[in-house]
Amino acid sequence: MYSTEIKTGGRFSGGYLKSVISIFIIFSSLTAKVYAGHNESEDVGVTLLHHIMDSHSWQPVPFLKPLQLHDLQIGPLAIPVTQYTLMLLIIAAVLIVVFAGVFHKVRTIPSRVGIMLEPLVFFVRDSLIYPAMGEETGKKWLPFCYTLFFFILGSNFLGMIPMFRTVTGNLSVNTALAVMVFVIIVINGVRKLGIPGFFTAMIPEGVPGPIAVLLLVVEVANLFIRSGVLAIRLFANMIAGHMVISSLLLLIFLIHPIVSAVSVPMALFIYLLEVLVAIIQAVVFTMLSAVFIKMASSHH
Repeated sequence: MYSTEIKTGGRFSGGYLKSVISIFIIFSSLTAKVYAGHNESEDVGVTLLHHIMDSHSWQPVPFLKPLQLHDLQIGPLAIPVTQYTLMLLIIAAVLIVVFAGVFHKVRTIPSRVGIMLEPLVFFVRDSLIYPAMGEETGKKWLPFCYTLFFFILGSNFLGMIPMFRTVTGNLSVNTALAVMVFVIIVINGVRKLGIPGFFTAMIPEGVPGPIAVLLLVVEVANLFIRSGVLAIRLFANMIAGHMVISSLLLLIFLIHPIVSAVSVPMALFIYLLEVLVAIIQAVVFTMLSAVFIKMASSHH
């Protein structure tokens, strides 16, 4: 019976993998065809940028007409609604529905989704937050770190579905996340150490006055640089894979259709590699945010 289950599971896994590969190739071909149509009148660079730039239209399926998005007008205030705004709303709705449905009450036997999410929840707590911040401080920041991790992870995975866009591949979204972390770093540091203590904690004890001033300038600049690097690292890593995949698919039409024998498998390999990148970037952003928050509230 056990061997039968293994064989059945193996056939299921193999069939599932084949289905994923087939869907990817179909969407890749359709997307490449659309890009090729754009390329007839546009430069290749413009075609690649079109894949990552924000716009007021969303095209879920390449061969269908794009959906036009209109700004939300609230009195004199106009809130822009773009495809990345729509993606943010989708990922927020998905996270709220999933976590509210799984963890809204204590269960003796967790659901299947709960069984899948619990290892991630424990991993973030025990391997990222507690080692970086300590158990006592980490408990206070768990809700924020959980939200940050699962938002980035969900956004990364959502962008891997061909009909959606990767919001973490947009520098504005990443900048907003980095600014939020920066504000939390400053507020937490000032609350714990006071305004004078927040700055004096950046300078090691016993350092001469002139060097202390220089170190203070460097540390204040480093405070901004750290947050900026968080945004740029996430943006660069998430956009790189999409650009490479688009470039490989465009080669089919720029060179010869026979190139698809090489470019499509390579694009599929990059696509699978993006799964690992999506997880790593969520881990790195959350871990570094926890480290920076902790460092701002302690003496160097």
